[in-house]
Amino acid sequence: MPETTVTKTTSKSSDREIVQYRMTVPKGLAESFDLEGKKLNWEVASGNKFELTIVDDDHE
Repeated sequence: MPETTVTKTTSKSSDREIVQYRMTVPKGLAESFDLEGKKLNWEVASGNKFELTIVDDDHE
């Protein structure tokens, strides 16, 4: 499985600073899970793992 790097971005909005972290999803995963435009739910699984769940807006 490909590895990716997390990038920190910072911007300013009015009187506050906004910090976000970005990562790239490997193409094979994005295409096989049809991730384009999907919402994801992030959860901590353990001390060094997290889970992403595709949110199905049609069944909420």
